[in-house]
Amino acid sequence: MSKITVFLNGRAQQIDQDAGIEGVLSDLKLSPKMILVEHNNRALLRTEWKGLTLEHGDRLELIRVVAGG
Repeated sequence: MSKITVFLNGRAQQIDQDAGIEGVLSDLKLSPKMILVEHNNRALLRTEWKGLTLEHGDRLELIRVVAGG
């Protein structure tokens, strides 16, 4: 399987070329329900995750959502 380099929270990381957002979250053992994903400086709706193809050099910011006050 081919690998690409993306920047995950500012750090270069090798991922499978066809991993997608859900694959990245699964590899990191993060619950998709509790994560906001920003792709190349644009916050994504969860409905956009499946249609997004990650490319070499993309920047992802994963932000854990916490409820409370």
